[in-house]
Amino acid sequence: MLEQADEYLATLAGEAALSPRTVEAYRADLARAADHLAALGLRDWDRLEPEGVADLLAATRRAGAAPASQARLLSSLRGFYRFLRREGRLPGRDPTRFGGSIRLWRKLPDVLHPEEARSLLDAPPPTGWKGQRDRALLALLYGGGLRVSEACDLSVGDLSLRIAGSAVPGLLRVLGKGGKERLVPFGGLGRERVEAWLAEGRKTLPAGASHVLLSRSGRRLDRVRAFRLVREWARRAGVRTEVHPHTLRHSCATHLLAGGGDLRSVQEFLGHADLRTTERYTHVDVDELQSFHKLYHPRG
Repeated sequence: MLEQADEYLATLAGEAALSPRTVEAYRADLARAADHLAALGLRDWDRLEPEGVADLLAATRRAGAAPASQARLLSSLRGFYRFLRREGRLPGRDPTRFGGSIRLWRKLPDVLHPEEARSLLDAPPPTGWKGQRDRALLALLYGGGLRVSEACDLSVGDLSLRIAGSAVPGLLRVLGKGGKERLVPFGGLGRERVEAWLAEGRKTLPAGASHVLLSRSGRRLDRVRAFRLVREWARRAGVRTEVHPHTLRHSCATHLLAGGGDLRSVQEFLGHADLRTTERYTHVDVDELQSFHKLYHPRG
């Protein structure tokens, strides 16, 4: 069963150009499904029934899986069964095609208040390699709206921070989801902090790696370590809410829109393939909307 799954995953990696992390997530989903079938005494994918799919989803929910993880599990199974059908390996009905659909509640992203964001950005000390590195990390996540993997994968050759004879922001060449490349404007305080790290702190570490953000050993900063750093500096800055790298990306998008940025430009800035993903950020500033109503509505 897992050999068939590996064929499908190889197809995804080669033809759909999905990232290795996405392929690994799908592999974990299909391995979980295969274990569930084995527990039911089934040895072939075509023996699975719609009731078995429902039982699998219910089991993952009882195990504490997030709604998004449950939805991805069903999506992984549906894609795999489409593959089996296309390859002529599914003589019966597709068990993932049952009545109705599974939809997630539309969860609004958590964002920081601008003052909280500034406190977090200023939390690392401006001196010493570690403080300068962490200030650069936070600047890239918030000032560039980068995903944590994009920030960790950024190379020195991807930076064009200063354009000769111009005061406009520099550019970051970012490789996003699905191998899609985009150019991200990057200037102001964020640019200054990255430049300070490159000119001072980074040079004190062992040479060799081409990445912008490095660990003490001179290797590329790991994304897991980046998660921990963001949480630690948020705690030191006195931010009471749970903060992770994507919180800074969410906050960047929300603050851009609140400052007058248009939705289409923010979509390009963040590298969203679907405008509906960016639209989530237009619904988060409820307090401002309530204040506007109270101030101007005749019956507010």
